Amino acid sequence: MTEAKKTELMEEETRATSLMPEANGSSITSVMDNNVSSARLTEIMDKDSNNRVTSIMQPHTAIDFSRRTSIDGFKIKKVIAENTGEATLILTEDEEGVNQVIKLYHSGARIDGKIEKVLENINSPYVMPHRKGGIYDGRMYEILPYYEKGDLTKNIPMSIDFIEKIVVKSLNEGLKVLHDNGIIHRDIKPSNLFLSDDESRVILGDFGISSLLDNNISVRATSISRTLGYSAPEASNGFVSRQSDYYSFGITLLHLVIGQDPFLGMTDMQILYQTINKPLEIPATVPPRMQQLIRGLTVKDRNNRWGYDEVVRWLNEEDVEIKERKTHKGIKPYTFNYNKYYGLDEISMAFANDWENATKHLYRGLVEKNIIQYGEEYVNKIADVKEFEDKDVAVFSMIYILNPHAPLCFKGKVYPDLQALGAAMKEKIPEIDPDIWKLISKGCLLQFIESNNFNDDLKAEIKFITEQIQKNKSEYYFALMYILYPEIGFDYNKKKYVNLEDFIDDLEMNDFNYIARICQDLISNPMFIMWIYSLGYAKQVESWMKIYEKAVWE
Repeated sequence: MTEAKKTELMEEETRATSLMPEANGSSITSVMDNNVSSARLTEIMDKDSNNRVTSIMQPHTAIDFSRRTSIDGFKIKKVIAENTGEATLILTEDEEGVNQVIKLYHSGARIDGKIEKVLENINSPYVMPHRKGGIYDGRMYEILPYYEKGDLTKNIPMSIDFIEKIVVKSLNEGLKVLHDNGIIHRDIKPSNLFLSDDESRVILGDFGISSLLDNNISVRATSISRTLGYSAPEASNGFVSRQSDYYSFGITLLHLVIGQDPFLGMTDMQILYQTINKPLEIPATVPPRMQQLIRGLTVKDRNNRWGYDEVVRWLNEEDVEIKERKTHKGIKPYTFNYNKYYGLDEISMAFANDWENATKHLYRGLVEKNIIQYGEEYVNKIADVKEFEDKDVAVFSMIYILNPHAPLCFKGKVYPDLQALGAAMKEKIPEIDPDIWKLISKGCLLQFIESNNFNDDLKAEIKFITEQIQKNKSEYYFALMYILYPEIGFDYNKKKYVNLEDFIDDLEMNDFNYIARICQDLISNPMFIMWIYSLGYAKQVESWMKIYEKAVWE
């Protein structure tokens, strides 16, 4: 196949993953499966073409830089990293002999144009400067400065004195500049902080999943990307704010002080449980003054969490109050599985992890008997859910009555984020996980999404899939999987494909009859169809299906 023909075939109308009818209510184009009588969903919602990088760990087709000497006038010196998740980092030299880093995004990745424009206009010693890049080999790139000292993970161990005088001040001032310009970083951690060559300051970098606040809005609904452990408790419910960056600030300081990841050796479930329910564990070896700063920055309630002003006062050695969560004095503990729990959030997470016993406690009246001490309104709501036809839906609803901010959980499984749900769906392929199917079809996932602060596009997508999934179980199930976890790709003949071009390259190496048989199999494969939709090839799939239908009928 020639490149020209391939390009024509592969032309992208959009890079969206939304699968919905038009907003004006008009019907979608119907394309009939040769084996299924129900109409297939074919409308792809168009999104802002300047979407931020949507794939944090997206596999990619590597470029062989051993045969290339320059990128748009920048002399290639070496590849720094190829598996950063969203891009390849290349050390180059500009025309003046100054080292620069080219951040070449993987195929299909996009830079948020609005954030990029704001960053280009920021002039701060604490924020990594951005120069406008371009397009190279069909991929977007940015031009960034090169720091010989590297990120902070490469400079551990470091002294408490250095952390207090250099890191704390730099990070606080850098965040102020970003927040004053409406940017929430969303991924503050040691590997995204760089040490200046003279070691006089720390610079904030890597804005791949940053969000831009609208004017006069302090909280933003987000997508699903984050770093577990470093992200604030509220991030599990889909929203972030300036205070969320300060929580990550606190975890980052703990990492630097103890010299390693604070969550090393812990499972995702353990990290999530501690983030939401437990005070951060700070070793006694950490100096008391630094302990105070870390505790102030990691208060669970974002409204009481320290921010810029408190950190400045701490640097000036003023006495700054920490508003910790109040203890439940006089509250009778809830005994569940031989453990005692204080507080509705702890009780709800205990239920989430043992669904069977939680169901027994609910229907035996044990929950209402204890919860009355927290208020009669809880008892009334829990009594109502017991009237639900489905017991699993009742337990699900009970958990969120007790703790509206609980992470997504169903049938004894807790999902730290929506990407984890997508990954769980992938594990059972080609089978459909019956518990996840129930989570979707019974409206529980939609209830979770709508009651939290996820972005409106995602809410609309989940709502549409919930309404339609009974019509075509597998197709809409896989559609949701790709929405939640687009990095999954498509497995075929023991090989994983992340873009359609590579798949076609391999396919065209076979004879025509073999290709015809493969295409006949693929067109009735709902996972393949949804994979192509998620890549943005809706119109091409429609044309392909119409051609195939015509051939079948003739």
